Order: sequence, then structure tokens, then C-alpha cells
Amino acid sequence: MSTEKNILRSFFCVVIALLLMLTMVSFPTSAASLSLSYSAISLTKGYSTTLKVTGASSTVTWSSGDSTIASVSSAGKVVGKSVGSTYIYAEADSVTLKCYVKVVGGKLSASSKNVSLEEDEVQYVTITAKGSHGMKVSSGDKSIVKASWVTPWDGDNIKLKLTGVSAGSTTVKVYLTKYTDVYLTINVTVEGDNDGVLLTSASSSSVTVGGTSSVMVYSDASTCTYTMADTSVATVSAGTWSNNYCTLTIKGVKAGTTTLTIARTDDSSLKKTVSVTVTGSASEYYTVVKTAPTKLTSTDLILRWTDSSTSTVLYMLVPYNYDTATANTAVAKNSGTYEYYTVYDVSPTKQLSTDSIVSFTTTVSSKSVTRYILTPATADEPSVNTAKAAYTGTYEYWTLYNSSPTKLTTTDIIISWAATSNYTTVTRYVLLPYGYSEDMLEALMDEDDSSGYYGVSFTSPTKKASSDIILSFYATVDGSSKLCYVLVPSDYDVAKYNDVVAAYTGTYSRWTIYTTQPTKLLSTDIIKSWTKIVDGTTTTRYVLLPYGYSEDMYSSLVSSDLAISTSSYYVVSTTYPTITASTDTVYMFYANGSVRYMLLPESYSVVKRNDAVLAVTSTYEYYTPYSSQPSKKTDTDVILKTWDSSTSAYVYMLVPSGYTSAKVTAGMQGQTVEV
Repeated sequence: MSTEKNILRSFFCVVIALLLMLTMVSFPTSAASLSLSYSAISLTKGYSTTLKVTGASSTVTWSSGDSTIASVSSAGKVVGKSVGSTYIYAEADSVTLKCYVKVVGGKLSASSKNVSLEEDEVQYVTITAKGSHGMKVSSGDKSIVKASWVTPWDGDNIKLKLTGVSAGSTTVKVYLTKYTDVYLTINVTVEGDNDGVLLTSASSSSVTVGGTSSVMVYSDASTCTYTMADTSVATVSAGTWSNNYCTLTIKGVKAGTTTLTIARTDDSSLKKTVSVTVTGSASEYYTVVKTAPTKLTSTDLILRWTDSSTSTVLYMLVPYNYDTATANTAVAKNSGTYEYYTVYDVSPTKQLSTDSIVSFTTTVSSKSVTRYILTPATADEPSVNTAKAAYTGTYEYWTLYNSSPTKLTTTDIIISWAATSNYTTVTRYVLLPYGYSEDMLEALMDEDDSSGYYGVSFTSPTKKASSDIILSFYATVDGSSKLCYVLVPSDYDVAKYNDVVAAYTGTYSRWTIYTTQPTKLLSTDIIKSWTKIVDGTTTTRYVLLPYGYSEDMYSSLVSSDLAISTSSYYVVSTTYPTITASTDTVYMFYANGSVRYMLLPESYSVVKRNDAVLAVTSTYEYYTPYSSQPSKKTDTDVILKTWDSSTSAYVYMLVPSGYTSAKVTAGMQGQTVEV
């Protein structure tokens, strides 16, 4: 990193610090300093907790969205009244804060969830129950273990007696009588009195109707018998014994639960049990419905959301550890719209013709599958990376994310910084190995946010060039009006700035030019469009018009927009361009055996010109500056770089091993370079 860059950074740090001090002195405490101790809580019926508001200068007024579910006192004490969910509101200083409250029927915990017994041995497990104390206990296989309560109960703590009957493994389920969805299971293994060995690879197995799952059995000296308690739910078949091992195949017949018992043929008292759960047919899962579905198994989940277009509450039944891509596809098919940066198990339908579809391969349920992500034309790569990582649960080094990644090793390092994405300031994250290269990190950060323009911030940004412009607008943020700032270059596109404002405020205005299609304010509104070349690329412009609009006003708007243009610059063509100003120049070069032309303004950017040539020729030339890191022509080539303070980005140059310093200096315009 050059000395000049360090000095410049130090200067900006001092300026920013002074601005922050002035900000703290100039403005009184605002409503934004208010905060609620929790934004969401889970509360057991009959129990309470207290919420607190900090930063309030006036008396706090408390209220409940539904006092039959949860009540709140004038001191913020919240009491769970009945099972359900609601919001608790705290109002102070003309600002309303809210906390989501979920009231559950009860909560269960056990002093141990894994118990090993000998035959005829007794052990006790303490069950702690909060809320409703009406409880039941059941043994998955009473021939292996018996379970009973020890009375009288002692408040919230109840003793459960487990008695070993015969060798094997099973589960004991404890659940609330009134709220059967509140339960816990205890894994119990009973060891036999003999010296034989019988082992299974799993104590439980889940399978879909028509599907299969496998359980491996080991027996040290004998083959085994296999019995399925309810063959109408599932069947079992055995493979060939080899080296004391055998694989059992379980096939689902219908939705339900049953038990597979495995016993040695030489000693039937030595046995193991496997709990088998068969889930319903695939059509019952991942189906969007308007009424809450019934669970097929106790481990199933019910997803609930509100369709924003119809305000209708919708539901979907999914199995435990469900595939989110399949669920996303079901939601998209129901709504008719596929969302950006969302993972699907089918190729999504594009929102716009310019959209792209990114696909990747991953493993789901031990099978290699292809998944898809819909992205807009100007796709944000970190958003794609984040969607993939969230789905697969796998993060990679030197990859940009929009949320903090999970470390691969304890010595890994996570670095974050502010960047611009979709016209707003976001936080980027990257996972780095211990001892990472600072130069590589800096290049990655520069590449991620090479311009810094068109980003929204709540403080006035620092200009990247003296000719830059700082625009501002008001937006409602967290219930209060905020002054927002946007840094743009001197030749900024007003339509792109309008996109920023609309994207941040969520509101489109009539007679305003956008580069994204606006949302109608009234059903009678009309959306008109035209094309314009901006920075060498043909773009579509949109305007929202009222019904009965003036054609003359519309034509004048289009003409004015097309007249404000330097878009013909840096555009490569096969015909000689039209000069728009007497100071313009025409740059000529050869590509694919034919001459090409490029119109340049008086003070044109050499790097921007070279990048435009590179886009056509796909070839990096020696002693030529580019904005991207070149590819070497030979192994002995050298890549130089320098920091361009006017664009706050690196400029790169490819040179041969015996390069000439004079040519480098001329190409880099006298700037200090680094190898």
C-alpha cells in the first residue's frame, strides 16, 4: 500500500471523527435512542417476565395486542394467559416499540435423555415441567423398559421411574396431556445378562410412503430374526450376512409409526428395537393450503405466512429437516412469482427478460441434486453466495457474503465492511484463514465496492472526487423521518438516482424517470418506456403517468432525457461515430481482422478506454493500464498495480519480465507502482 494512500486514509479518518463529534454536539437525543429490552420472547402460560424501555424521556404506556393471550401491566410485566401469539406495545416520546410474544402451554426438560440399564435395574429421571402439569408417559417397547411416575409430585419436578425388562433399545415419551405438541423423548438401552453382542446402526428410522431406509445390524456369533410390529405401516427385508454384518431395508407402506424388533436366533432375549416413522405421500407435504393442516407425525412442522398480495394466511405441512428449496418452489408456484436470491428445486420463471438463473449442485438426503437461484440483470454476487451458503450450510474462504459466515476452524478470521448493493449500504463479510494476505483482502474489498456511488447513508458521505455531488432525500425509517444522503458522480444519471429513492422509500412518483419498472399508484395509471444508451449499454427507461396524461408533456420528457447524454462515449462500433462536441476524438483499433471505432470525450479515461477494448478483444496488452487484474501471457510476466485516488480503485498493468521502467511510468501516468 502506498504512503500517499495511508496519508489520505488518515486525513479522512480525522475528518470523519470531527463530523461525528459535531453531530453529537449539534443534535438533541432523538426517538431513535429508544430501545426495548426484547423484540421477541417465548413465555409459558401462567408465567411472567418484565420488559423494559431505555432512553425514554416521557412516561411509557404499555398495551397488549390481545390481552387474552398475554397481558401487560403499567410497569411492563407480561403474563402469559393462553396459548397463542400477540404483540406487546410500549409507547414513549411519540414512538411505539413492539415485542412479539409467543405463549406456549408448557415446557419440559429432563435430567437425562439417554439412559442405560441392566435387566431388572431401576433408574430415576427428574422431569421438570412448567405450565400445565397434566402429563403422560409411554414406553416405545414395554418388553424392553417400563416407565411410571413416582408420586406424589413435587411442584415442577416430577420423578420418572424406568425399569429395565430385557435387552434392547427403545424410547420413552413424556408429553403434556392438554398440549400434546409439548413433549420430550428419552433414549433407553437395556443390556442383557448374556455375553453376546447385538448392535444396530440406529435406534430410529424415518421413511416416506413408497420409499426405503437402511439399518445395519451386527451380531458376533449368530444370525437374527426381524419382526415389524405393524406391517401395514412398514415392511422389512434383510440382505446377506457378511463378516457378522447384515443390512436391513425398511419400506414405507402408509403414514404412521411402528417398531422393528431384531433378536438373535440363539438367544431371543438378546434383542434390539428400532422405532420406525413413515411419513405420508409426497403430495401431502409441501402443499400450500388456507387452513392449518394436521401433522402426519409428531415431528412434522407447519409453516405459516401471509400472502402480501391477498393478505391471506397460508400454511404448508413439511417433514422435520425439510428441504427449503422444495418449500420455496411450492410457495412460488402458489403465488405465481419467483423471488430473487431464493433457492428453488426447479428452474424459476423470470420476473424480467433480463433476469438470470444461477444453478449449483449440492447433496440432499445423500443424493446429488441441482438447485437454482433467480437473480436480476445486475446480480449482486455476495447475495448469491449468501443464498447458497444458507441452503447448503457450507461457507468458503475468500468469498463475499451478506451475513456473517460460520468458521471452518477456530483460528479462522471473519472480516466485515460497508459496501453498496442495490442502491443501499450493506455489510459485507468474508471468511479468511489464519495468516491471510492483507493485499488480497484489500483487492477483494476494492473489487466489491469500486465506485461507492448511489449508496444510501444517514451521514453525509465523503466525496471521491472534487466534482462529485451529494444528493439527499427524506425517508421514514423505524417510524421516524430520516434525512438520507446519496453520493453521485458529476455526470450522474438522474433516473438511476430516482431508482435509489424509490427503492429506499418504497414509493414511485408520477412524471419521474426510472430504470426499473415502477409500481402503479392507481389501477388506472399507465407505465410508458423507451430506450437510451447509458455508459455504452442500452437501457430501458420508465415513467409512471396518470390516466389521461398529456402526450406533449410525455414527448417533452422523453426528448429531455435523451438530450442529456454522453452515452455515445466509450462505445465500440464498426462504423465511424458521430462527433457530438468539437473536442471529441475518435479512437481506432483492430479486432478480429476489422477496424473498430470508439468516440472519446476531451478528458477521457485511458483505463475506461482500455477496458472497452478488452471487452471486444479479450486480450490484455503489455504496458496498458486496466481496472481488472490481467492474465499473464507467459509464466515470467509481471503484474504491476497502483492506487488511483480519483476512483479509489487499483489500476493494473501487465509487463514482460525485462520490462522498461520508462514505459511503465508513461502508461501509469507517473504514479507509484507495486509488484
